[in-house]
Amino acid sequence: QKNILCEWYSYLETVTLGYGNCVEVCSFQAISIVDGIAVVDGEKCSGCGNCVESCPKNLIELIPYKAQRKVACFSKDKGPQVIKSCEVGCIGCGICVKNCPVHAIAMEDSLAKIDYSLCTNCGICKEKCPKKAIV
Repeated sequence: QKNILCEWYSYLETVTLGYGNCVEVCSFQAISIVDGIAVVDGEKCSGCGNCVESCPKNLIELIPYKAQRKVACFSKDKGPQVIKSCEVGCIGCGICVKNCPVHAIAMEDSLAKIDYSLCTNCGICKEKCPKKAIV
């Protein structure tokens, strides 16, 4: 059985700036930059959060390893701007918030934020999202 810390991994926006800060601070060699995109190896990640703290654009979030739903793009741009920078960017419409039966989603800075302690992985948010920002 895995150590509880190994139940977590970092999910990064699919379009990162590629500064590599997260790679440098990861003591577990769990992050690599591939074609300008930071990729996390969930098996190596300990969930320490050093990458989260080091990211200058706050594009990294710790998400439960077994989570079946996540917001695909962490761009904080709004509406038309997010569409230009991230193909699956959340436009902040709030449809996921209105449809979540357990109130596990809230809007923060025009971005859907999932509370994994409440989420039941029912998938309604994924079904309802018009931008397919929840995967």
